[in-house]
Amino acid sequence: MMKSIFFGVVAIAVAIMSLSQDTVHAQQQTGEAATVEGDYKWDNIENKCVKALHKQINEEFNAAIAYLTMGSYYRQEKINLIGFSDFFFKAAAEEREHGIKLMEYALMRGKGPVDKDSFSLDYSFKVEPGTDGEAGLKMALAKEEFVTNSIRGVIKACEAGTNDYHLADYLTGEYLEEQHKGQRELAEKIATLNKMKKSAPSLGEYLFDRTHM
Repeated sequence: MMKSIFFGVVAIAVAIMSLSQDTVHAQQQTGEAATVEGDYKWDNIENKCVKALHKQINEEFNAAIAYLTMGSYYRQEKINLIGFSDFFFKAAAEEREHGIKLMEYALMRGKGPVDKDSFSLDYSFKVEPGTDGEAGLKMALAKEEFVTNSIRGVIKACEAGTNDYHLADYLTGEYLEEQHKGQRELAEKIATLNKMKKSAPSLGEYLFDRTHM
């Protein structure tokens, strides 16, 4: 399971980098033509904003890797918390989708999908043996808080200078709302699980896994 996930993520990374190189080449060719015509002005997003956007794309894929790791951990036969596993695998798919949507946005604005000089996937995230379901949910909440703050950083970077209100509004209206809803959902799950574990921790966790995940 872990090997197939790893190679799947590597394949995504290779595809991203290949697309980035093709985009840069295409932009160079288009840029040469633009110099001749002198009216190529549509890709008017500021460099500081582009860098922040590319950094966020990287963060989305790193979050996906973290959730894949968590989903695989709870899928192990000795742990067998299938509900938790499915929840985190779904979260990984959502983070990957977020990354792809931001790549599409960058391309729409005339920029590369990633910064080939800084894009790097982080495989350092680990789930320690003995981590229970409640601890996993708390790790996920911390991860979502980090991603939310990172998105806010992109918004601030894009509001500076000429104020790229289009990207700022896009992130505020679509991404931040989903982040806040996700954080609320995780907080609710943590509270419910904590209540169910008070009288019988193991049984409470098992029932929560089967009925609330």
